[in-house]
Amino acid sequence: MRISKRAGAIAATTALAALALTSCSGGGGGAGSGGGEATDDNKPDKLTVAAWMDFPPELLKSFEEEHGIEVVVNSFPDGASAQTVLRNGLSSNGAGLSDVHLVEIDWWTEMMAVPEDWVELPEIPDRWLDWKVTQGSVDGVITGYGTDIGPLGIAFNQDMTGAAGLAADPESFGEFIGGDAATWESFLDAGREYVAASDNYFVDSLSSAFQAAINLLPDAFEDPESGNPYNLADNTQIQELFMTFAEAAEDGVSAGIPIGHADWGAGFQNRQWATVVTPAWMAGIIAENADGVPGWRVSSTFPDGGGNWGGSFFAVPATGENTGWAVELADHLTSADAAVEWFHTTGQFPSQVEAIASPDIAETENEFFGGQKLGQIYGDLAAEAGDAAAGGYRGENFAGIQTLVTDGIRLVETGSATPQEAWDSVVADFEALGFETAD
Repeated sequence: MRISKRAGAIAATTALAALALTSCSGGGGGAGSGGGEATDDNKPDKLTVAAWMDFPPELLKSFEEEHGIEVVVNSFPDGASAQTVLRNGLSSNGAGLSDVHLVEIDWWTEMMAVPEDWVELPEIPDRWLDWKVTQGSVDGVITGYGTDIGPLGIAFNQDMTGAAGLAADPESFGEFIGGDAATWESFLDAGREYVAASDNYFVDSLSSAFQAAINLLPDAFEDPESGNPYNLADNTQIQELFMTFAEAAEDGVSAGIPIGHADWGAGFQNRQWATVVTPAWMAGIIAENADGVPGWRVSSTFPDGGGNWGGSFFAVPATGENTGWAVELADHLTSADAAVEWFHTTGQFPSQVEAIASPDIAETENEFFGGQKLGQIYGDLAAEAGDAAAGGYRGENFAGIQTLVTDGIRLVETGSATPQEAWDSVVADFEALGFETAD
């Protein structure tokens, strides 16, 4: 079983290596934009697609039956592995790349640093949310067809919070973490109250929760005008947020086990924590890992009004030999009908307008989450988030810097550093990279 569609935890050394590579990524000398035309004369026997999530079997079968082309999924255990292979392929003229690649929003800008490495995709009017199309475009040219979006919710175990005498249903849990005025501070204070009243942790990992909070910021690490990183030592919005989560980590609010960690699944089975910050795509992953553990629900209350974490695109490398048919496959995998199939297979909330409006999304009851209609809950969370649902600006170094600072929270969670020591360490690592920073 694959645990995650993204690796939430990457060692600091990996982050530093990724950042160093970012500075010299791209430039593979791609074949340029324009995918050519898919015809019977250039039809391949097989197309490959690289991804890190389970595909609805009927979705692949329907493409194969319609076009007579076998589709082979090159599967990765997590997004970080897929990112590494894609980064290396782009820097070596397409070596080892698949015909179609799934690209996650956090490292989208890095992968699109050289637009000529990617095929220009035809417009498909009215298929996606407008902001999803904007995210999947480079200089107004569409280079990625949207899959899902990641409206943010909080999964919690009502049996555990109820046993602590604090909140025994979704409505009371929402009030417990701050109600309509919920903030990260009120959420973390609720965590302190919970750990004082129970014998387990409030949340799986504060590095994951911190990552969700970062995603609510309009420009967390980089200047949208120049694209250059802000000097981290002077980035007060990140420093203040970092200290908020680091101090909660020092108070023992979290187990320090993020998604992607080898013990994450066991933590659910051992009832080690009562809550998980849960973007829509994570709900199905929780259901797999917490199988047999009753009481899990999703709260419709989220700190600071909510936002977005994640969401991906299918894109076509220009160096491919079958780019015309690869575009056809990317189109097929992102239709409204396909989005409904993804929702039922993996729980991913769609970015396709028709799929979002479908009763098949909003009215489906989720057995694991006590019959809750997760499509409706996450749809409401996305609507409540408003513009924040699109997430903030992500430049070429967003993913690497984000990993650097979230790993700093883990230093506190493991007892390796105080909050101030952890922040000083993160700043030192950032400065060692020698970025030209924004004014």
